Amino acid sequence: MQKSLISLGLLVGMAGVGCGGLDEAGAVDSAVSGDTTSQVTQGVITQVTGTSPVVFVAMSGNETKPYDQSATSVVAYTRDSTTGAFTAYPGTGSADGTLSVPNVPSGRIYLKLGSRYLVSTSRAFDLGSTEWGRDGTFVSQPTPVTVSATGLSPWQSEDYLEVYSLNAGAFGYVNRGVTGFPLAGATSLSGLSFNYADMQNPVLLDSSRGDLFSLAQMRLQTSANGVPYRAMHKVLVTSMTQVEGQPVTVSGTFTQPVATGTFAVDWRRSAFEALRTQVNPGAVSTYNEIWMSARPAALSSAVASISGQPLLVKLNPDSLRTDLVTGSMTYNNPLPATWQKVALVAAGFTKSYALGSATPYTMGVDIRVDQEASAFTAAPVQPLVGPVQAPLVNTRGAFQNLTGVGTDASLRWSKPLIGTATNYVVNIYRLGTSNGATTVTRVAALHTDLQSVYLPPGVLQAGQTYFAEIQSWYQPGSDLATSPFKRALPRARASVLTGMFSP
Repeated sequence: MQKSLISLGLLVGMAGVGCGGLDEAGAVDSAVSGDTTSQVTQGVITQVTGTSPVVFVAMSGNETKPYDQSATSVVAYTRDSTTGAFTAYPGTGSADGTLSVPNVPSGRIYLKLGSRYLVSTSRAFDLGSTEWGRDGTFVSQPTPVTVSATGLSPWQSEDYLEVYSLNAGAFGYVNRGVTGFPLAGATSLSGLSFNYADMQNPVLLDSSRGDLFSLAQMRLQTSANGVPYRAMHKVLVTSMTQVEGQPVTVSGTFTQPVATGTFAVDWRRSAFEALRTQVNPGAVSTYNEIWMSARPAALSSAVASISGQPLLVKLNPDSLRTDLVTGSMTYNNPLPATWQKVALVAAGFTKSYALGSATPYTMGVDIRVDQEASAFTAAPVQPLVGPVQAPLVNTRGAFQNLTGVGTDASLRWSKPLIGTATNYVVNIYRLGTSNGATTVTRVAALHTDLQSVYLPPGVLQAGQTYFAEIQSWYQPGSDLATSPFKRALPRARASVLTGMFSP
């Protein structure tokens, strides 16, 4: 299995994707010092176990396969609340997707899976996921696709093309900068050529497995209230089989789907913008957008963001942060009528980090909400959970640059002012330099239902510089600390970016 997204992380990434009640330790308030996140009861020995079933949801039928954990570094850490010392209990992962750590004392553990840590008192972990499309192989070598087709509606400069394959779960954008991109007024494609490996989810297509190649014209339109948006308009559908590294040529005709629909939102962009300085006092607003699409109902638990290609509506009308009531937005719908309509709203923010005189690295995060599309039309669209408050590294304010934090530092925070966070994810990034530019590498991701984490051995190293992203998650009915790749609707997250810190 080569397609599984588990190894790609939690939609968190460098951009661009859980719940549960508090245990007996309770949540740690940012003002509390000392370790209440780990209480080890000596003499009670347990075994930590995990399973990793991956459900592939495809037009050709669903399939469940284990995610191979044999190469995963598995360690359970406990932390002594008196001395602060971590104790490591090595474990193993297997090709059948199971993992096991024997002889672990009861209490809270930090279960290390590669660079991911699940902070929990549980001893049973569900590492499974649900993914759109059949199990397949990603294309990594340049693999040209050339398309000639008639039937476009007269091309507008703000139109774009999206690629998708419903069975394979492939998707991506084709925009300017490729050979043969249509000029304004064009009604056909003549030798449009793009590199399939550049797509966002470039699963190798195979017509013998039921894969179809679809290329959609996303057309600029204006809503009933004069708001510009792009919507699914016409689609070219044809069969295609690819061999990685070899070119393929297809042809056909764009046709307009018979089914149509409408979508309208009351978009409170100002509510997202009001949280900018909570992301970081120096954060810069970058974008705000709404996507609307459809998915099989089973994909409400998918790893990736629910709303993604093929998009039915894409709304990012301008760079302002003022509220918008769009009025009706129409679209043509080539997707199965039984699929669940879903929507995503996101507001993006950035902060720059630089080591010495190196060119800064711009880190992007967002505040987002995933819901059924009907929820977007029924009530104002605004954040469901806000950023955490008063982040600290040890006992010092985390928005400032800090030195001397030690290699065993802790991060703490208070609850968001908006909504209820059901889990938190802390991403630790290490800064470096390459060719005169600052670089960023994620070295750890810690999932917890508490308001603090301690960094296990090896995460921070002397002489290095780091920053953290603290995500607050709202996702009723699941727990990111025990089931890190499970999803449910509604869900939302918001990020905080700290200053730089070093041991």
